[in-house]
Amino acid sequence: MSVSWTTEQQQVIDLRDRNILVSAAAGSGKTAVLVERILKRLTDPVRPVDVDHLLVVTFTKAAAAEMKERIRESLEKLMESGETDERILRQATLVHSAQITTIDSFCQSVIRDHFHRIDLDPGFRVAEEGELTLLMQDVMEEFLEEKYAEKSEAFLRFVEAYATGRDDKKLEEMILKLYSYSRSYPDPEGYLETCRASYRLEEDGQLPLELQRQVCEDVKRRLEDLDRMLDEAREIAGEADGPFMYDEMLEKDQMLLQKLLDAAEEEQPLSAMYQASEGIRTKKGFQALSRKKSDQVDPEKRELVKEIRDQVKKLAVEICKDYFYESPEEQAQELSNCQEPMEVMTELVREFGQKFAEAKADRNLIDFGDMEQFALKILAEKQADGTWKPTQAAEEYQERFEEIMIDEYQDSNMLQETILTSVSRAGRGQQNMFMVGDVKQSIYRFRLSRPDLFMDKFDRYTLEESENQRIDLHKNFRSRAEVLEGVNFVFRQIMHKDLGGVEYDDRAALYPGAKFPEIPKQSDADNSDFDFASGRADLEAKKIGRIESDSFNSDCELILNDIGKEEKESLNLEETDRELEAKTVAIRIRQLLAEGLVLDKETGEYRRPSYKDIVILTRSVRGWADIFSEVLKEEGIPVYAGKTEGYFETYEVALLLDYLKILDNPRQDLAMTAVLTSPLCGMNSEQLAQIRNAFPEVPFYEAVQACAEEAFSEERTGKVEVPADFPEKETKESLKKLWKDFKYFREKVPYTAIYDLLWEILNRTGYYHLMSVMPGGEQRQANLDMLLNQAAAFEQTSYKGLFHFVRYIEQLKRYEIDYGEASVTDEQMDAVRLMSIHKSKGLEFPIVFVCGMSKRFNRQDSMGAVVLHPELGVGIDSVDLEQRMKTVTLQKKIIQHAVNLENLGEELRILYVAMTRAKEKLILTGSLANAEEKMNKESGATTFSARYKVNSYLDWLLMALKNREEKTPFSIRIRKIEEMATETAQVAVAESMAREELLQWKPGKETPSDWMKETIRQMEYQYPYKDAQQMKLKFTVSELKKRDYLEEEAGEILVEEKEVVPLIPEFMQESTGLSGASRGSAYHKLLELLDYRQAYSMDQLKDTIERLVEEEKMSQEMADCIRRTDILHFLECGLGQRMHQAAKADALRKEQPFVLGVPSQEVYPEQTEEEWILVQGIIDVFFEETDGLVLLDYKTDRVKTGEELVERYHTQLEYYGQALEQLLGKKVKETWIYSFALGKEIRLG
Repeated sequence: MSVSWTTEQQQVIDLRDRNILVSAAAGSGKTAVLVERILKRLTDPVRPVDVDHLLVVTFTKAAAAEMKERIRESLEKLMESGETDERILRQATLVHSAQITTIDSFCQSVIRDHFHRIDLDPGFRVAEEGELTLLMQDVMEEFLEEKYAEKSEAFLRFVEAYATGRDDKKLEEMILKLYSYSRSYPDPEGYLETCRASYRLEEDGQLPLELQRQVCEDVKRRLEDLDRMLDEAREIAGEADGPFMYDEMLEKDQMLLQKLLDAAEEEQPLSAMYQASEGIRTKKGFQALSRKKSDQVDPEKRELVKEIRDQVKKLAVEICKDYFYESPEEQAQELSNCQEPMEVMTELVREFGQKFAEAKADRNLIDFGDMEQFALKILAEKQADGTWKPTQAAEEYQERFEEIMIDEYQDSNMLQETILTSVSRAGRGQQNMFMVGDVKQSIYRFRLSRPDLFMDKFDRYTLEESENQRIDLHKNFRSRAEVLEGVNFVFRQIMHKDLGGVEYDDRAALYPGAKFPEIPKQSDADNSDFDFASGRADLEAKKIGRIESDSFNSDCELILNDIGKEEKESLNLEETDRELEAKTVAIRIRQLLAEGLVLDKETGEYRRPSYKDIVILTRSVRGWADIFSEVLKEEGIPVYAGKTEGYFETYEVALLLDYLKILDNPRQDLAMTAVLTSPLCGMNSEQLAQIRNAFPEVPFYEAVQACAEEAFSEERTGKVEVPADFPEKETKESLKKLWKDFKYFREKVPYTAIYDLLWEILNRTGYYHLMSVMPGGEQRQANLDMLLNQAAAFEQTSYKGLFHFVRYIEQLKRYEIDYGEASVTDEQMDAVRLMSIHKSKGLEFPIVFVCGMSKRFNRQDSMGAVVLHPELGVGIDSVDLEQRMKTVTLQKKIIQHAVNLENLGEELRILYVAMTRAKEKLILTGSLANAEEKMNKESGATTFSARYKVNSYLDWLLMALKNREEKTPFSIRIRKIEEMATETAQVAVAESMAREELLQWKPGKETPSDWMKETIRQMEYQYPYKDAQQMKLKFTVSELKKRDYLEEEAGEILVEEKEVVPLIPEFMQESTGLSGASRGSAYHKLLELLDYRQAYSMDQLKDTIERLVEEEKMSQEMADCIRRTDILHFLECGLGQRMHQAAKADALRKEQPFVLGVPSQEVYPEQTEEEWILVQGIIDVFFEETDGLVLLDYKTDRVKTGEELVERYHTQLEYYGQALEQLLGKKVKETWIYSFALGKEIRLG
């Protein structure tokens, strides 16, 4: 049956003799179209092409193999249909050797064919990843040792300023990351030079013009966004019931912003913008809104306009903080100060690259980066003007390849682009490049892909007939219309050119191309042959829980667990948010299995879903796969999670590696202890203590050795004298066999291959069989088999011996090269799939859960001391070593914003990939405290500023769904935490009753009445020791204080904070901005952070608080509610001065946590049995003087007298004193309270 192609698809198949960019949306059938285009070229009656004269580059080897297989099958079908043309037979033969491959494989073939052009040994080997990391580390250590030995002043200054720490880890990471970035460019040396040049000033001493342009570009984008927000506010103000009196001030705000925008057009824009920003920086340019009252104004609109205006002011001030925090002259000086460290850094990268290349050449190795760099060296030469000219070798490939086809073009980088362009016929004036991809699915930025390459062509290529033509494939042949409408609805609002790289408009939207039969009515589905076994329907109904679903529909869903920390504690829910989310997913899965429908691909009819129709996607499997797998299995749902991590942490592998470590070097106490307490020896902690106590003066290994030699008394060396009464017989026996095997293997280490050594260890010790009989034995054995395979792979590397194998594994762990546990499950089994979003790319599933929507984004890339960007270079701070001061440079500010912007764009595209995997049902899940309130309260504005400020996928979704229309296929379901607690109990009861019922049930008989009586008896049973069950064994000091019916202080647990009411008239009070911040918490936080060695004035205290806010150690809300006069009064009082002296003597300690054991009778006098109760707390501050300890606690309670505070807190402070004396073994001579409400010191006792 012939395929019916759309007009656009047919264009893709038929067009020739031009460069073609195909923008193929998710599910648009691009692979099928690409295969059809290849077939048409092979069978063209006029201009046929042999398949080996096409270069088809795919992203993965699996994709390349699939494409070859599709072409082969299509050719076979042609031959089966009677097409016996010799050309068809020829293509079927050639397809196996065709260049349908990955870019790495193509580069490797180029190198193999032309190794002589770059003076490379033809016997080169592609290094294994673990071997490469080991070699890289060896080279790095040797290289840095040489640099330290040189004692270069510039190098030492660089290390002191940018690579602080106990070791060189930061320095190594910095060098390796910049090295990796540079290697993604055709000219790594040129990239490093660009990094250096970005810190060189113009000839007149001004900031680099390119840097000024980038600042202007970002400021313009943000100011234009603020101007749109003000337009919206003015539009509301201009409505009939709008706050018309605000319009004048809003217009002036726009004029203030426009002044800054106009300054960006000046010849020296930064100087002009710095001057123009003064009104915004000082906030004096924003005048107060009119206080005029009018009954005609809607109060809600008044508040809305105020809210928008406040947001504009806040964002405008943020712009000034980012770029106009000091004069351009000062910024230029700071940039100039960074020239030397940039020279040092780039030179370190260059020298390391040379030494690493030499080390690989000595071993005749190449890595994947070398493949592309060597291929480019063979295929192109860089010209003086920066362009690349194809070499003779490239011209040979140009003759051979009629067309260059690139799949997943959005994931290419600049180096790959240059390589493939060099083998195209562009230099001859012939256009023969065919590129297909979707920028909305570019999710490999961490591999240094450059989606901007795609977008450059997307914007330049025309939709009309031309040499450079673009074809858009919008129709989606994968998903239901409801799924596509949901995706379109969300991304039309949150994906734009400024964030995401593409404007999600009608051209980018998805249009349904697949036809789904009408879903049968639920009553029809209920009458199908789907049925539960007797008694199961009731159980399933209980298990489904309270996610309401009257009938199955294909609308998209957002399910939110409304989880608050306090509510969880009050209901004694011990599950984490992720575990509760997994339970929610399990409930929904059971409901879908019972009520849902999916279209069967084979029969074309609807059926009930099976487990394998369902996939759960998460941003990363780390921290999610284990939790979800465990919860789903507990809920009786089979799950398949192809784990990519956790292999080295498995017990069986970790223990075997510890055994290898002590075979290599037995003087490793942790590894030795792990082996001694393992099943290989079976010692317990008491026996280890016997060994340690018997030989306290010698290293632990020698103590173990002495004990072992005592077990083999004839082999004693006499180096360590063994006490006559030690070791005990059990300890000797535990060691005897272990030591015998240990000595045997130690002797074999020097001459035995690692694989053989491991195999003999597993068999001689019985470890392999021992692991097989433990729980999960099959998995454990598979993991050990996998380690054997790793050992075999290691033997093929340039490293040999046990020492290097242990290092090899350590480097794999250090650089997080984890293989995941070995798979013992059939991937085709009927189970729910659990995978990362990245792994799901290119796949599709009938029902898709996207979970972890509320997980916060990782912003570490932009927060380090050194920030890297593939295009803008390196961002570093200006460090003054003499004054020990650090200032963020303008270059780093720009790069930080660029990195944040691109990371968010990538996250947006990842979300798009996740949501477009669904064929028939899309369900998004997350956790959100006070969900209903936030859904009703939060603004749905989708301005750039709002989209840029998000912290999770859920923030974007709520932003879009706030504008939800009635017919939009998105339903929101909020699950209250009370429901979850109830469901947990209901499911447990239902399962228990069902299990018992099945055990008692007999065919043809009713349930025995005796069983019913027993069930009732069990249901009415009351635990006889109920009172003892209520006894808590762990308290905070505050809880114990409350048991004495004493009121709690502000900021502590259990009791709401009391606001401090200062004893001064209101008109004299400082503005403290109490909104949302606890003054008690704020005071405690500041007193924790203050440096008591310093004497503070009012101005110094103000500067310190502002600095703490800038460093994000305190929130602005906290800072606003602190009265500096209160703090200064405390610092100047007698206790404050004593603390000052103690701090200078390094005898003052703050925020000291403790755990104290007290007899249970102190808390429960009625108890007769002796028990110990743990009491925990945190001491605000204590200091030591010559004659003892002084304990101090800060209080912000509203009281009239000091006696009230003493009455409330004497119990708490008594525990504090008791804990201190036990902890330090010193006497607490004085106990004090300082009351901020009274402004006085109060001594207890």
